[in-house]
Parts: sequence; structure tokens; C-alpha cells
Amino acid sequence: MGSSYAAGPGVGRRDGQSRGCDRSLSNYAHLLAARRGLNLVDVGCSGATTADILQRSQDGFRPQIDAVDADTRLVTVTVGGNDVNYVGNLLGYTCRHTGGANCKIVSDAEVDQHFQALPGSLRRVVAEVHRRAPKARLVMIGYLPVLPGSGMPGCAAVPLSLSDLRRMQAIYSRLTHVIGGVAQETGTPVVRSSMIGSDHDACSAQPFVAGYQPPATPGWPGPVPYHPNQAGMNRLASALDKTLGAGLDLSLDS
Repeated sequence: MGSSYAAGPGVGRRDGQSRGCDRSLSNYAHLLAARRGLNLVDVGCSGATTADILQRSQDGFRPQIDAVDADTRLVTVTVGGNDVNYVGNLLGYTCRHTGGANCKIVSDAEVDQHFQALPGSLRRVVAEVHRRAPKARLVMIGYLPVLPGSGMPGCAAVPLSLSDLRRMQAIYSRLTHVIGGVAQETGTPVVRSSMIGSDHDACSAQPFVAGYQPPATPGWPGPVPYHPNQAGMNRLASALDKTLGAGLDLSLDS
């Protein structure tokens, strides 16, 4: 379940049944399912917020949580970034810096309000997964970093003013801490994507995420800036597999 960082727009082969959700057939969930021989139900959807998981229909699909039932044995979720307009503002500030028109930016005050609500929303996602699937293992996966670490300079792949770079570095750090904090509070394992991608941001020599003007992937409508690439999805799948461990029993009899 989750947002575009789970769905994988622009990565590998496109799932033709996913409509506006733009799911990839080689996102981390598909890679893990193939590695472990799991029966995957992928409901990740680009643009999703916690509300789209819990109660809201998106792109004609039911709320994502409806895919979870008593037979579910593993749930993975990457969500929260859209609740606080993380990628949206990253694109908006880039648009402004590069001379674009009608750049959409949510104010710092509104972003802060969204952050105040985010921990409670994430806790509700965790609680609802456990209510519907009491035998399931839940793992939260954080967001891979687009930007270099706090205080580090940007690069041509991420065209931002210095002030906007610092602002977005702080937003990413806050988002990472909120997800990690809720995971710790609820006893939920978490894949710490901020650490996995710390030397693989969009400015690095081997990025796990695309910069602002990546090449388009064949089979997709166009390029997808500021999102995980295939290398990033591969690394997340490996980290998720390691988090689950060798002895995990996902059979329906467990």
C-alpha cells in the first residue's frame, strides 16, 4: 500500500491495469513477491495520502485498506509524503526557480498543519491493518531521499534556490522522523530509506531517485521527476527482504 514511492511510476514495465495510479511491475513489492514466491495484491497509487488508504476512493479504486483481510500475512506501506505536500512542493519550488508559470506551492504554515495531523493518521493506518489482519506482519518503508543531507549543497539535477533547498531538506528530515517515530511507538518494523539512500540522492554519482529532468522510460507517458528509479526499488526490495528475515512464515496456517 502507499503513494507513488510504493507504486513506482516511471520504473520498469507499467502495470496496464493500474490506470491513474501508475504502478510499476518492478516496484519493491513486486520484486519482494517474486523473490519470496508471494501472492501479491498491489494497491499502491501515485498521489495517495493516508486518507486514500483509510477511507477515500482514488482513481476509481476502493480505499487501499480494503485489500487487507484476515488471510493477509504481510503488509508493506509507504505513505505520508503527500499528506505534507513533500514532492508537490519540491516540484513547485523547482518550477519557481526555473522560471515556470503557475507553480503550485503549499505554504509553510499549511505544511506545518499537515505535519501536526500526520502522526495520528499513520497510527490509524497501523491500527486498521492490525484490526483487519491480526496475523499479518506490517512493515513501514520510508521515503528515499531526493536531496543531499541537511546542510549539503544541491546540484544541477535538483534546481532549487539555496533557501528552498534548505526548506525541503528540513521537510524531508521531519517526514523521516515522523514515520520513524510512529513505527517505534507502534512496534512496527521500518525500512530506513533515509539511511539506505544517504549516498544515493539525485545529486550523487549513483542515484536511487531521479532528478528534475530524467529521461522517459519506454511504456510510460513521460518522465517522472523526483521519484525512485529501478536501482532504488531494487535496493528497497533487498532491505525489505532482510528486515523480514529468513524464518518468516507467511503461510495461511501460521
